[in-house]
Amino acid sequence: MFLALKEMKKEKSRFAMILLVTILIAYLVYFLSSLAFGLAQINRTAVDYWNAEGIILSEASNQNIYASTIDINEISDAIDDTSHTINVISTTARISENQSEDPFNIVLIGSDTIETISPPLMEGRSVDNFDEIIVSKSLKAKLDFKVNDTLTLASTDREFKVVGITDDANFNTLPVAYVTRDMASQNSVMYKDGSDVNSVATPNTPQRVSAILVSENMDIQSLNRDTLRYFSIGEFINGLPGYQAQVLTFGLMIGSLSLISTIIIGIFMYILTMQKKSVFAVLKIQGYKDRYIISSVIFQTLMLTLLGFAIAYILAYLTVLFIPKLVPVAINVTLFIGITLFALLSSLFGTLFSAKSILKIDPLEAL
Repeated sequence: MFLALKEMKKEKSRFAMILLVTILIAYLVYFLSSLAFGLAQINRTAVDYWNAEGIILSEASNQNIYASTIDINEISDAIDDTSHTINVISTTARISENQSEDPFNIVLIGSDTIETISPPLMEGRSVDNFDEIIVSKSLKAKLDFKVNDTLTLASTDREFKVVGITDDANFNTLPVAYVTRDMASQNSVMYKDGSDVNSVATPNTPQRVSAILVSENMDIQSLNRDTLRYFSIGEFINGLPGYQAQVLTFGLMIGSLSLISTIIIGIFMYILTMQKKSVFAVLKIQGYKDRYIISSVIFQTLMLTLLGFAIAYILAYLTVLFIPKLVPVAINVTLFIGITLFALLSSLFGTLFSAKSILKIDPLEAL
């Protein structure tokens, strides 16, 4: 350790250059990780709050919840207190107080047990009536929503009073708002408020829901397998349009960059070792063991990697803290720790080549 520190102190410019390269690559890795995690979150945070083991959709929907319609009479016997029927629909809306603004996209999730499938409330209260709505913090951040504002569906002018703000909730990159189950049906966004058409079931149109959230205790064997299909929540999330391709793409980029950064450190250390061949030869003549010399190189590698990734983490954290809210970035500490450990192990592996070259140094030949 003493030898490693003394050399780093003497060759400041060389090690500063290696450290700078490490910081820049590690910063890129951390920032891309934050972006990948943030993008993944805006696809699935609303699903995570469902706290369900699985979901049942109609067979014909091809795993698309927007296209799924299930006759509630088919499943009435299978539903118990631990399962929930929901409606999910994507639509456009605007804030009534500012009708000149362009409509924005939004996902309405409807349930008669909103408290069990939604994020915790940050302001206001939950929905009690069909004309009330609670919106997520992400929508509030974009459009400056407040409790008691009015949200109007752009297609029907149906109005909802905002009665609460929840924590962040997004589905398939769109912000989520919660209403009663019938108000998130196809009928409620197709027909104007006050018309003769109800948003609920009529004798000729059976009441339908988009999906059933399944707990581990639900007897899914009793369902009609010809018209319904069960998915675990993991399968459902991976089936969201673009989600899996996005996660795999970013995962490949992050893994490649982590590997490249450690290879660069390994190459730098190897070059430095070769340049110091005569110095190591003198040390060997003076009686220094190979193990001592190799340990100093390993220590230098660990120091550069740890210091570089630590500085890069601070820079990435500050970037995420001050970057505009519209950019979907979020820090996942577990992911960062995994990347750092991978970089450390890879850099140690790269140092083995330097260690091997040190073992081959013949003092007489080197001098």
